[in-house]
Amino acid sequence: MPTTPIGDAPYPSGADTDNVPADMQALALWASTRTTMRFDDAAARDAAIDTPEAGMVAWLDTPGSLTVRTASAWKTIYAPLSWSDISLAAGFTSYTGVPQACMDGANFVVCRGSIQRTVSGGNIATETIVGTLSSSYGSLVVGEYAIANQWTFHTSGRIYLNSSRQIMYVGPDVDWLSLHGLRFPIGT
Repeated sequence: MPTTPIGDAPYPSGADTDNVPADMQALALWASTRTTMRFDDAAARDAAIDTPEAGMVAWLDTPGSLTVRTASAWKTIYAPLSWSDISLAAGFTSYTGVPQACMDGANFVVCRGSIQRTVSGGNIATETIVGTLSSSYGSLVVGEYAIANQWTFHTSGRIYLNSSRQIMYVGPDVDWLSLHGLRFPIGT
């Protein structure tokens, strides 16, 4: 049976033996692996697809995520956000909104909330560890990331994330700092 030049869709040719059910089945099998397939969960997807091919897309009802097959694995490209509290260092507490983090797909950890000292009137000094991200996020890209903080002398603070997933504030002394919108790339 020949195939189309784009997408390799099977179709019967004049020289093929007439077999409408077999021809329809071949076309249906081809089409079902090139649309968004639907499964109860990852186990059902993996049981149904013996030899996954790069580019396949599957929706998983549990946990409600969209996955795509790369050359070697299924990757989540959308999943509902599942927030967990960031472990704050001693002497720190939330300011407005509990400091939390979650996986955003398979490429980033995103944060929200803000942090202040537990001591009234105490400032957050530069190079202070304010919290630690969970080891469940894997290897994160070490580096400095811009954040919002209390406005002081036209300067801005940054977060430095070290290889132990510790969150260090770098900048002028401030009353509080925000983690809203902070995104840490996941390393490879």
